[in-house]
Order: sequence, then C-alpha cells, then structure tokens
Amino acid sequence: MNVQEHEQKLMQIKERFIAGTLSRNELETQMAELLGENNLAYRLKDRLLQQVNEKLSMKLKERLSTREFFMRCDDLENQIIQSGFPFVFFQDEASLKEIEAINLGVIDSKTLMLCVISALKEYIDNGLETDPKAVLLHGLYLQLRNELKAILPFQSDCEDGFIEYLASKSERVELENARQTGNVCLVCGSREIHSKGKEWICENGHRFRKH
Repeated sequence: MNVQEHEQKLMQIKERFIAGTLSRNELETQMAELLGENNLAYRLKDRLLQQVNEKLSMKLKERLSTREFFMRCDDLENQIIQSGFPFVFFQDEASLKEIEAINLGVIDSKTLMLCVISALKEYIDNGLETDPKAVLLHGLYLQLRNELKAILPFQSDCEDGFIEYLASKSERVELENARQTGNVCLVCGSREIHSKGKEWICENGHRFRKH
C-alpha cells in the first residue's frame, strides 16, 4: 500500500466512524490494522524499545546530547538482540501464523535481520533447527538477505548463514568442551595435546587450563 492508498483508507475509516457506521472498538481495531500495530513486527519493535528504555535511567537521558542518546540506544538495542531476547520472543510470544504474516514494512529491515539471525543461532544451539518456527525464520532470513544484499557483506548469492552455522555446530561444541576433553587446542586448533597438571599443552606450546 502506497502513501496515497494509505491516506485514502484512513479517510474512509474516519468517515465511517463520523457517520456512525463504525463503533469506537471497530475504529481502534481498523486503525491498528492500518498502522500495522496488530502485526508481529510492530510488537517486536515495541518490545525492543521497551527493553532499551528499561536500561536508560532518567539521569542518563538528561546528561546525554541528542546524538549521544541515539547512539546509546543503538548500542543497547544491539546488546539486547545479541543477549538471546529474539529467540525468547519468537519462541514464547509469537505464533507460527504471526511469523508467517510478519510485515517487513513495520520494522527496520536491518534490525529485523539481526533479530532473526540471533534467534536462528539460538534455535541451532538448542537443537531446535527443525522446529517449525526455525524453518519459517530461516525463510524470512533468506527473504531479508535478498532485500539487503546490496549493503550486507555476503560473499555470494549462495551463502546461507543458517546452513553454515548449523554445519559448524559440532566444531563449536568441541571447542566448548575442550577444557574438559583436551581434544583440541583453544589457541591454534591442534589435536596433538597432552595433559600436565591443571593444564592442557598442545604440540605448539600453547597452554590452557582444565575445568
């Protein structure tokens, strides 16, 4: 819907309310639908804003310049996205139908892309890569990747971060357990490792402590 169509639809809703053919509840419902407020993307944007505001004290808001304030908000939003919030949001607060019907025009595409990537990583890390929501989010990721490919650092049209992250899962698990197993060096990746006291030592002389 372009701007002209949007304004025309808004005018029609107002005229119906003034004429008495639309109740206040119906007016609010149709306005919310027109503005995208009943869409999952709007709720995600609203929840992100809420999370950011909770981390900004009144004293901090008062002493920051306008530029510093917006930079701080961007930093906090990125921290929240990386904290696992998107996974919890999509898993606990969104239905399959809502994910499928998400409106890309309601939220900044780059913000949505970061949220989807963060959520997909958590789905894989939790062994839920075949979950129906993960499947839908993967499709959304591919759609956003195509939309943003002119500004994002993809090396080729064939690159799929979801598939690559899934393929590297066993390697990540091995590194996470390296302090217990001593199977791989945390510094250089060598597999020639021996135990010495409270440390593991690889063939290249790198040392890392055991758990």
